Amino acid sequence: MLAARYHVYDSAVLDAPIEEAWRELRDIVALLPIVFGDGVKDYRYVDGGSAEKIPSRFEFTLHPSGDKAVEEVVARSETEHSVTYRLLGQVLGIEGYIATYRLRRITTEPGKTFLEWPREFGVAPGHEPEKVVPSVAALTAKEIVAIKEHFANRRRSV
Repeated sequence: MLAARYHVYDSAVLDAPIEEAWRELRDIVALLPIVFGDGVKDYRYVDGGSAEKIPSRFEFTLHPSGDKAVEEVVARSETEHSVTYRLLGQVLGIEGYIATYRLRRITTEPGKTFLEWPREFGVAPGHEPEKVVPSVAALTAKEIVAIKEHFANRRRSV
């Protein structure tokens, strides 16, 4: 039996040139506190992983639930400004999660960058899709807003 797959797509225009945005977003572990703020703790690479090594596993703990996620960067392209990663196991009622975030230069607006972040996942056994899917969609939307605000706040403070 085929398990249902769900898709979430988020995007934003960042107030930063692509080179600046990529410097901060190419390292997914550095991205975690930007998207989750105080909602994540104990984030780090594991098993000898690093921002420069592919594949690389990393883990983090969601606060306040204490749920631990183990994920793995499986691809990164410096020329396409993209990172692909996947969830190992399950967390928040999802499994089989895979995502790629990518940056694109906006040629008509120098100093701005387009961020797109499609994600695909399944709902873990014992969880209800009608609860999990909207919850994941709301979480990913908040993550995009957090990244957008991060770069907007940097501009204001410069």
